[in-house]
Amino acid sequence: MTITLAALTQGLSSEFLLGDPQTLVDDIVYDSSQGAPGKVFVALPGRHVDGHLYIADAYARGVRQFVVERWPEEPDYGTDVTVVRVDDSHYALALMSQRLFDFPDRKMTVVAITGTKGKTTVSYMIKAVCEAAGKKVGLIGSTGAYYGSTFVKLHNTTPQSYELHRMMAGMVDEGVDIAILEASSQGFAMHRTAGIHFDVGVYTNIARDHISATEHANFTEYFMCKKRIFSQSDVTVVNRDAALYTQIVAGVVCPIRTYGFATHSTYQGVSTNVSYDSDTFQTTFTCRTPTATGEFTIHLPGSYNISNALAAIAVADILGIPLSACKSGLAKARVPGRTEMLDIPAPYTILIDFAHNQISLAALFEAVKAYSPRRILTVFGLEGDRSSVRRFDCGEILARESAYTILADASPRSDDPDQIIADIATGIERAGGHGTYEVIRDRHQAIPAMLRRAQPHDLVLLVGKGSVIWEEIWGVDYPMDERDIVQDFFANEQGTAEPGTNEPGTETISPQPS
Repeated sequence: MTITLAALTQGLSSEFLLGDPQTLVDDIVYDSSQGAPGKVFVALPGRHVDGHLYIADAYARGVRQFVVERWPEEPDYGTDVTVVRVDDSHYALALMSQRLFDFPDRKMTVVAITGTKGKTTVSYMIKAVCEAAGKKVGLIGSTGAYYGSTFVKLHNTTPQSYELHRMMAGMVDEGVDIAILEASSQGFAMHRTAGIHFDVGVYTNIARDHISATEHANFTEYFMCKKRIFSQSDVTVVNRDAALYTQIVAGVVCPIRTYGFATHSTYQGVSTNVSYDSDTFQTTFTCRTPTATGEFTIHLPGSYNISNALAAIAVADILGIPLSACKSGLAKARVPGRTEMLDIPAPYTILIDFAHNQISLAALFEAVKAYSPRRILTVFGLEGDRSSVRRFDCGEILARESAYTILADASPRSDDPDQIIADIATGIERAGGHGTYEVIRDRHQAIPAMLRRAQPHDLVLLVGKGSVIWEEIWGVDYPMDERDIVQDFFANEQGTAEPGTNEPGTETISPQPS
């Protein structure tokens, strides 16, 4: 699409410092290495990299149009440069990308989910329900982006706004009816979702998390970022059982529908009559909606997954999807890496889960204990470049709930993997877990070691990786799929597993580095 820079920046608080506003551009870049003639470079300030330092590199690659928060006085780039100054480059990139791709969010029904935990599971449940009703669905979130035959590996739950609109435009081309988006707090904070209209928003819960030097400065900032979903939604579905519910909905103008467990006069979706099947980890419950009551079955354990299912039912009710589609869709719903049960030739159970903070790990143990396993054995690790506080907290939970734990790496990124493990171990020790854990950092060795310990009716939890099938170390992704490790264990009589060689998925769209 070719568009004038004036048209592309329409609606922004901006000022043309140099050049011709009617100059034509055909694409946007925010990584200078992608620069070329005809493209406009948006200089994004960041915690680690400031795009303004790469203006000269973009110019050397042929870029002559720039959107910046500040323009360097030196060097002199000549008279062929057009420069637009904006107040916030991240916000400008979002609105410019939306316009470049011709407002794809307005051509589909968009459902956005935010919350400290539950975003991915709710998104997959909504997807299953909508597909059961015959809708064509696209999904963007922590497990990647899926639409039609396209899969895109993502490093951020909510991708950069340019990538987000490019993928949504792809959904429009594929004839997608409903786009489902995991809207993270970082996505809101960095304006990745700015300008997008959400037909339905979902707010699952909030807890003290994502507060660190690389995330949010404090809980207030984190909390306020989450609240942005209300200002972008026509109607928002909120978990009435969530902690801080009153503060969550305080001052909200958009219509709210609620879901939950307890009987409450304002609830629009209420669950009762819960039963658990310890052999299949199947859960059955009854849900009452404003229009009907029905019994539902999900193949995901725990009360928090019932809550997630209630959110999906509430969204379906708003979208006019019948209860029959909700029943069939939820019965089929599977979520990669979220309490994912592996099919194994053994008299014990293996679950993979992404629990990566205090609230999600505590909820996971609460869920699986309802099925009365003989012992819970856990392989656990946490991603790097995140708050050290969550490491201590998770360690304390492991000390209380896991009969035995092996601590292993889980994408240390640029963090010190030894320190990550040491912090988790400190939490275990201070909660009285001395002697109940060991450290085997390589999961190719840790998982077989734990499986050799497992006995009939035990539950083995592989926690911290979830659906992620690579190990990220200093910006490099190394293939590592826990499912392959388990499969190799049972295929090999000695129970040894070598590192896998399969590539982690097929990436059909390559995002610009951010």
